[in-house]
Amino acid sequence: MNRTAWRAALTTVSLAAVATTGWSLYAVARHYDAPTGIAGAAVAVFDGAAYACLHLASEASEAGRSAIGARMSAIAAAGTSVYLNKFHADLIHGGIAATLLFSVPTLALLAVSELSWAGPRAAARTARGEHPYRLPAFGGWAWMLAPLRAGRTVKDRAVHHIEHTGRTVSGQSDTDRSATAVLGRRFAEMDPAEVIRIAHESQPELTPSELASLLGVYGVHVDAVQVALILHGRPTEYTVDRVRTVPDAEPEEPWESDPQIALIRADMLSGQRPDTIGETVRALLQKGLKDRAAAVAITREVLGPDTSPDSVRRTFDREIKKPTKPVTGEVGQGGEGYN
Repeated sequence: MNRTAWRAALTTVSLAAVATTGWSLYAVARHYDAPTGIAGAAVAVFDGAAYACLHLASEASEAGRSAIGARMSAIAAAGTSVYLNKFHADLIHGGIAATLLFSVPTLALLAVSELSWAGPRAAARTARGEHPYRLPAFGGWAWMLAPLRAGRTVKDRAVHHIEHTGRTVSGQSDTDRSATAVLGRRFAEMDPAEVIRIAHESQPELTPSELASLLGVYGVHVDAVQVALILHGRPTEYTVDRVRTVPDAEPEEPWESDPQIALIRADMLSGQRPDTIGETVRALLQKGLKDRAAAVAITREVLGPDTSPDSVRRTFDREIKKPTKPVTGEVGQGGEGYN
């Protein structure tokens, strides 16, 4: 049906409805001895007012204003008209059939008018960036086989729609049609991880912190660690190059070429190593090492390069002054070897 045919059909239905209900209201007014002109005006007072209120509601919706007042006024006028139609049916003892005959044309006209204006109102709201909630189309079988699951899903989607309606992106409302605002609303409905991947594919040269700043413009608030975890599965590794220095490095000494010291050093490094500076120094003294510089170097090799050379020197000086026990275990040497 083209637009002209639709308007012709709607005009025909409107005239028929106004004529039917108008005659009923006219009869009620004449029942109370109202003048002919006043009785005829009753049609415009009730049915005409309801129809006009629906038109005002449509204009309010298209303009982005609340239409609740106009719709409530249309319902009040139509309700009063139906009540008077029922009163007329009682006057002529027509019962329910007469009530429906007199009142349904008005209700049908109002319903058709509401439905015909719904399309332009929806188009106007879409042009402003509004997205009214629509029930998901699950189909009859889904509602029959899983009514509870379908009901919960509809509720969850409705709650999600309510929570995200009117959200702002960087201070911009849903009516903002700029690229940043539109993309921000689109990103708000997506998984943040997917948004991060999209941003990375479009700007692969940006670091995680720079990507986080870019996404903040569109209302996606993430930090550099979250971006790195999504892109790489772990935080970005940062390498800091430091110059490794050995504190108080000893200059090359003559003892380094001494074969006896070399044997002692090899023995200390190959066996079970002591845990403290004192134990290490005492073990070296027991093996016959008397060179302090060699003791410092070997102790640091045994315990690690973080061992303080000064501590080793002090311990060596203190321990060397004590009498040492020979390691041979022969009879008569230091009292060892006796039964």
